Amino acid sequence: MYKSFVAIGIMATITLVGCDLNQQENIKEVSMAELSQQEELKKEEIILDKDEVSDKAESASSDSENKDQNAKEKAENTERASEPETEEPGPEAEEETKSGTAPEEKTEAEGSVATEKETEKPADTFNHYPRGQFAVDGNPGQTVENTTGVFTIEKAKEAGNVKVGPINIQIKNVSLVSGEVTEESIAGISGDKVRFLQVDAVLQNTSDLPIRFFFASTTIGMNGHQLTAHDMFSGRTDGDYTSTTPKNATLVYMLNGDHPPSEQINNITIDITSSPINTETEESVGAGKSIDVSL
Repeated sequence: MYKSFVAIGIMATITLVGCDLNQQENIKEVSMAELSQQEELKKEEIILDKDEVSDKAESASSDSENKDQNAKEKAENTERASEPETEEPGPEAEEETKSGTAPEEKTEAEGSVATEKETEKPADTFNHYPRGQFAVDGNPGQTVENTTGVFTIEKAKEAGNVKVGPINIQIKNVSLVSGEVTEESIAGISGDKVRFLQVDAVLQNTSDLPIRFFFASTTIGMNGHQLTAHDMFSGRTDGDYTSTTPKNATLVYMLNGDHPPSEQINNITIDITSSPINTETEESVGAGKSIDVSL
């Protein structure tokens, strides 16, 4: 009986042990499955981490490339700005280079002087002044009509040149003129019938000195009469001869009933009374002169 109980106990123990072994195997299998799942999860996390690292690396690489490109462009712009600008040679320069025998280029100063000399007019450039309402041109016996009236040139003569200090005076014409004034505003001053002596001259300062000279003060001696130029009817004149540019002057000397008739006026004397003055020193550099003219 005892042996029977012992045998039963042993069998129960074996059964329990077998059961325990099976449970242990099951638990082991479950544990292994869980470990496998954890390893899979870790692998996925590692892959994700690698992807993130790769993305970050690519982004960093792109940013680095952009920065390098910007730095390169800035360096190129700085280099261009520091380079001196060069002008492309024009067609004329290319032709001169090709010819090999082109003349030397003038300096700016030489070119300026050459241009001034080329454009400078000889004795020539001229200051033209108004000649007055009564001025007429023509030959003896010729009748001339203008806006002032109708005039006849009775006598005329060219007196020639005279020099007063540095002032050269070319008396181109001395005329005895008579006529009728048709311009009412002028006739109210001069009268309808007029006679006058007209003197046309060209004056020029031949020196480098700044000169003041008044040709309008010139008088005319005629048959015992002394005539002065009419302020209103003479042409415009001034005393400024600080340059060598020639200028014209027309002086008109009105005659009236107190003067001899035209046929008796054969000789006159032109008295240049003004003396040229150096405006820097206010000293006279010449004396007046007289010219006898036969009409």
